[in-house]
Amino acid sequence: MTLIRHMSTSEDRRFQRTRQALQQALLTLINEQPFDQITVQQVIDRADVARKTFYAHYADLHELLWDCLEQFFAETVAALGRADSDTLLLDGKPLSYSIFRHVADHVAFYRLILSAHGSAAVVARLIEFMAQQSYELHAPFRAVAPRITVPPHLIAHHLAGAVVGSIVWWLKQPDPPSPETMAYTFSQLAAPGVMNALGFDE
Repeated sequence: MTLIRHMSTSEDRRFQRTRQALQQALLTLINEQPFDQITVQQVIDRADVARKTFYAHYADLHELLWDCLEQFFAETVAALGRADSDTLLLDGKPLSYSIFRHVADHVAFYRLILSAHGSAAVVARLIEFMAQQSYELHAPFRAVAPRITVPPHLIAHHLAGAVVGSIVWWLKQPDPPSPETMAYTFSQLAAPGVMNALGFDE
C-alpha cells in the first residue's frame, strides 16, 4: 500500500494496467483449462510482462485469483442498497439475490473455481469475505432483535457456507433456476433458522 501512495499519476496508471493485464490473462486461461494446471509462465506470456513484474504485484497465482474475485465482489457490494429490517429484503429482493445474479453473470468462472480443479484456499477466503458481508448486511436485524441466542459471526459464517454450497449445486444443474428463484429458495431454507437465532417469533 505504501508503494501505491507514493506513485505518480502515470506510474499508478501503469501499475493498474499491469494488474488488469495479469487478471485478464488468468481469467482467459481459466476458461481454457483447470486452475491447478495453470502456471505463472502461462500468465506472464498472455499478459506480456516479465516474471519479476508478476512477483512485484502478486505472491503467487492464488493471490492473483483472489484479486480477480475481490474485483468482482467489489462491484457487487457497491451496487447493494440497505436491508429493510421489516421485510428482510434488500431493494425488494432477498439478500442473497445479488450474489446469485453476480454468479450468473460470471458462470463459467465460478463453475471452474468451485470445481474439484479450483483452489481450496481461494474458496476459503471467498467464504470469509461473504461472511463479513453477511454480518454487515444483517446489522439492521440485529439492532431490532428481541434476543440473540447464537453468536452473530457464527450466523454469518453459516450463511456464507450455505450460499457457497447452494451455488455449487446450482452450477451443476442442466436447467438451473433463475437467480431470483434461487434467492427466494435460499431464503426459504435459511431465514427460519436465522430468525429463530435472533429471537423473532416468525
